[in-house]
Amino acid sequence: HPAITWKAIISEVKWIEKGEGVGYDFTEKTGRKTKLAVIPVGYWHGYPRALSVIGRVSIHNKLAKVLGRVSMDMITVDVTNIKNVMVGDEAILVGGQVKADEVAKWAQTTHYEIITRLNPLIKRIYV
Repeated sequence: HPAITWKAIISEVKWIEKGEGVGYDFTEKTGRKTKLAVIPVGYWHGYPRALSVIGRVSIHNKLAKVLGRVSMDMITVDVTNIKNVMVGDEAILVGGQVKADEVAKWAQTTHYEIITRLNPLIKRIYV
């Protein structure tokens, strides 16, 4: 039974046009009009930069792909096909549908590293 769920709150939701760039140096260009959600978590928090363009998070029990490069303090995800995404909604970075082993596989590391690299300054809630 997984011992951790890593969650964050969506801080911004907006639409961008087809062909617009996302991430540092506009690493990824959209192939369609795209609805983005910004999640204030990045590599400073322990979210691997290796998940740029390939990571996934769970929002409303659906997977949303990381767009562009993971930055120091935020990631941007594609929520075009997820209904009713709003600022304040919860995004699950590890836990539920997003298993630590799967995240580790995407980042070409181990599940242990994914969990232990979480910044100790992040607020923790024990239940």
